[in-house]
Amino acid sequence: MTPLISVIIPIYNVENYLARCLDSVVNQTYPNLEIILVNDGTPDGSVAIAEAYQEKDKRIKLLHQENAGLSEARNTGIAAATGDYIAFLDSDDWLELDAYEYLLQLLVAYDADISIGGIRRTESVVSETSSENQVELLTQKEYAKRYFKIGSQEIHYYVWNKLYRRDVVIGVKQPKGLYAEDVPSTFMYILNTSKVVISDKVIYNYFVNLDGLSAKFSNRHFDVLKGWDMVVAKANQSGDSDYQKWALFNRKRANFALLTELALSDNYSQVKADNANMVDNLAKAVRKDYRTLLKGPMPLNRKPLVLAFALNYSFTAGALNKLLQLKRRG
Repeated sequence: MTPLISVIIPIYNVENYLARCLDSVVNQTYPNLEIILVNDGTPDGSVAIAEAYQEKDKRIKLLHQENAGLSEARNTGIAAATGDYIAFLDSDDWLELDAYEYLLQLLVAYDADISIGGIRRTESVVSETSSENQVELLTQKEYAKRYFKIGSQEIHYYVWNKLYRRDVVIGVKQPKGLYAEDVPSTFMYILNTSKVVISDKVIYNYFVNLDGLSAKFSNRHFDVLKGWDMVVAKANQSGDSDYQKWALFNRKRANFALLTELALSDNYSQVKADNANMVDNLAKAVRKDYRTLLKGPMPLNRKPLVLAFALNYSFTAGALNKLLQLKRRG
């Protein structure tokens, strides 16, 4: 029997992008797909587009729920999935046409639990391909090390450039209403694996909307702290001392990363004023943990900023923001 892949696609306010996303799925070179579209109470015309595709392709299932956020839409899709393998796709992104054929081949060839492909960040469809691809087979701990950025600065917590064996995903609830939902979700998936195979072959196109890009900081960005708190809790439950150590370091690094993101934002002064206690607590945490951060696995070019934040966050961030605004004005 040909394995069935369940592809879970949440839908919310994507009427301008959904057709491109769905075209990339229905035209996959691997045809045995269960395409689960989850309408997360979208107020725009996305549902009509989804219904039109459903009429033409019997592999598509369209589910409806009241607006509950991305994670809950994925959870709804997982509950409905019947596939041997599960994949996630965001509805403003799109796939290379051989994405699932390639990821499945990797899983089978290496007897792995998760296969991972490369990501292209782009604003439009491009056709760059490479015939030579680097492939690595990693143990759970080796891949967890990448996830925790130990010896690497690559981001590995995305859930959508991957193909999972069903039992890796089933039983794991993505945290509802969390902005940084991929952070704890991916770690929980890692804990359910023994082997992970990674390729640098691009299979996933991440949409960068240059028209909508802004350097504004939202209060939702603070959710990343909750995400790392969940990872710390899961690491402690695992009983693995390396995971516990790495998770705690990343939780401390998240304080610094948020302060950096805030300092570089267009609305720095407003956010700092509106969240004075939160910002002050983050600055105190960096001041307390700066030695740990300086000794830890962070890029060398970040460490002077850690020290500057520890000495005086308000002065450093304010000066950095003013310089950045002057540069943006030309």
